[in-house]
Amino acid sequence: MTKLFRANMARLWKSKVFWLEFSALVTFCVLQKIILIQDSVETHPLEETFWIQAFVIGIVLSVFISLFVGSEYEYGTMRNKIISGHSRTHIYLANVFVCILAGWIMCLGCMVFSLLIGVPFLGFFQTELSKILLQGICVFALIGTYGAIYCFFAMLIPNRAITATACVLLSFLLLYAGTALSNRLDEAEYYYIPDSSLGIGEIDDGSHSQWIRNPDYLEGSRRRMYEIAFESLPGGQSLQLSGMLNEHTHYGEMLSASFGWIVLSCGFGLILFRKKDLK
Repeated sequence: MTKLFRANMARLWKSKVFWLEFSALVTFCVLQKIILIQDSVETHPLEETFWIQAFVIGIVLSVFISLFVGSEYEYGTMRNKIISGHSRTHIYLANVFVCILAGWIMCLGCMVFSLLIGVPFLGFFQTELSKILLQGICVFALIGTYGAIYCFFAMLIPNRAITATACVLLSFLLLYAGTALSNRLDEAEYYYIPDSSLGIGEIDDGSHSQWIRNPDYLEGSRRRMYEIAFESLPGGQSLQLSGMLNEHTHYGEMLSASFGWIVLSCGFGLILFRKKDLK
């Protein structure tokens, strides 16, 4: 498998798609830092958007992996590897490792440029460094999740166009699901209804106002189930780790979910790829 990994890495360094997406992702992160720096109304800490790449990394990898792995089917490389005597297990895992590593390299590039631009203008982290590192571990695990899931589709679907469409749609679907779960968790427990008898300019002293309980508010075991789903879905993790949502963050649950997705995706992918008829 070492030879396969080295061959894939050599192809990665020459990939125009990889470097184009690397540049686009780094530019996105830099722009987010510039927006914070130029805000003259409020002071922002460096960590506010330090992991902002987690929000879009799923979309970026969906395009890269579908094109990178799909090209092996298009040019007959996949079949040639098998004819050369390489096992399907090694071929599958070598592709997964390289795709995950590509995502990690993109993330590291964002980190370096965020520090170079953010530290001189925003200062160093105000949050405990241990929390920043824990968030980083979760981000890298999330990248591994996206890499394993997209490789599952790319290795089983020989048509590169269909793979790209499926992976991109899946990336947006995951973000949508995360947003929907977040909205349900953020439902207010009570609604405030002001006094309707007040005239223009009159002050509401609260004597005739009402607080009505929200029937959509989640509580008890049902709320816990939504929280677990929010922590487990890659889309929910992307929203939380990017800094957009922090109210429901449980890093241990996110790490466990990421490893679970990786194991399941690679496990089922290997089983199906071994049985696949490569024409």
